[in-house]
Amino acid sequence: MWVFPALFLCIALGLPLAGVLRNSLSDISAVDFSPQFGIAVTAGGQALISTIGALLIGLPIAGILATYRFRGRGFVQALVTVPFVLPTVVIALAFRELFGSLLSPGLALVVIAHIYINLAVVVRIVGATWQQLDPRMVVAARSLGASPWRAFLTVTLPQLKAVLASAASIVFVFCFTSLGVVLVLGNGGTRTLETQILRQTSLLLDFPTAAITALLQLIVVSIALLLGARASMNATQNARNLRFTRLSVIRGIRARTYVFLVAIAACIFVILPLISLASGSLRDSHGWTLQWWQSLTELDAGTTRLGSPLTAVVTSVKYAVITGFIAGVIGVLAAMSVLSHRLGRAILVIALAPLGISAATLGLGFMLAYGRPPLDLRGADLLIPLAHSIVAVPLVIAVVLPTLRSTDQRFAVAASSLGARPTRAFFTAYGPILRIVAFAAAGLAACVSLGEFGAASFLARSSSPTTPVQIVKLLQRPGDQSFGVACALAVILVLITLTLVAAIDALSRKRWVKV
Repeated sequence: MWVFPALFLCIALGLPLAGVLRNSLSDISAVDFSPQFGIAVTAGGQALISTIGALLIGLPIAGILATYRFRGRGFVQALVTVPFVLPTVVIALAFRELFGSLLSPGLALVVIAHIYINLAVVVRIVGATWQQLDPRMVVAARSLGASPWRAFLTVTLPQLKAVLASAASIVFVFCFTSLGVVLVLGNGGTRTLETQILRQTSLLLDFPTAAITALLQLIVVSIALLLGARASMNATQNARNLRFTRLSVIRGIRARTYVFLVAIAACIFVILPLISLASGSLRDSHGWTLQWWQSLTELDAGTTRLGSPLTAVVTSVKYAVITGFIAGVIGVLAAMSVLSHRLGRAILVIALAPLGISAATLGLGFMLAYGRPPLDLRGADLLIPLAHSIVAVPLVIAVVLPTLRSTDQRFAVAASSLGARPTRAFFTAYGPILRIVAFAAAGLAACVSLGEFGAASFLARSSSPTTPVQIVKLLQRPGDQSFGVACALAVILVLITLTLVAAIDALSRKRWVKV
């Protein structure tokens, strides 16, 4: 089971990264590092501000969801997760439509969009630990006269420091390597190394400098993730002091008011940009209209030179299906190999490596390895699905492996004792649950493919762009029609993504029913 994941990782990860390193080290003496370091400092400052904002806004939401039981809690928790699964280009376009008349492109819009996207990271990661804290310590502090705010600062917050650092490192990496948001909402002062790699590759054709920039970004990302991993280890060491607790009933007018205001504010914050996006697809300078939706089926109707906008949707769906199949098979085999072979853990570590590598770096690596002679795969419609698959495989493993580990192994032992061969015994024990969770993981990989922009911006051909690439191309053209059609494409992408997420949720419920 480990052989196919190993071969895939060599082809889709090893060779592209080797190409980046080879090009970065070949002409390193001729590269001017000062612009890259300046952009790294600017991107780091922007990522730090975005991380602080995400923590400040996400903590109250995580607190009410982890502490209180109230009507609509499940809806609020699901709604806050929606921005994280939506394509970044779509979210950037939504904020451009919402704040376009109030804020000019720049740092403020980029930071707000990053907070919106990464809110789910803070709520999910911090909330999971917060819900396990022993509430008796807070009760004791309150009984000794501490106010709710003082009890939080002196009792709850110290217990959350490790998980806060872990969540902050993940959010920092996402903001530092941002591409779609910065391209749509940024200006010359909000560039990231990711946008610089794209510029050096697509406009300047300076592959050695782009490779050096990618290597610098990889170093910064690795440092941030290592710091986060160290904090996560501390959180794991403190886990023995944690225990699952029941959610509390809201008592008191002040507590009810606080929970209600935070929940309503979270819902408004998530829904408002999506409403503005839908409004942008139905309005022009004269009022309400459907002409932007009608333009989706027209070939080169003045909106873009890339062909029919609807063709981009078909292309994205096609790539998503291929990505779901490849990432689903490879991710499931990698997860199964952890339980079935001693080399499985090594495969697992290597397969999780793309979590610390930016999409732009992977796109550049695929361009150098497979996007030019003697081996050019761009014409075979395999380059983008392969790049998307290497990004999605870690997520598939994260979904499948915990399920396999939680399955009772006694079923396999019983099947073996009845004469079944090892493979037959394995699938007898794990097959029913694995079948359901594999489809859910493949759907998650398809969601990743639908919204991925970094690698696709390098690898997409001008004649067949993906939907996120098409949206950015439309936004780079002046006129109401280009903007309106971009909004319509974004709405379609949102609907497809939410449909996939709903299907995954349905499969998850089916899984628990089966168990």
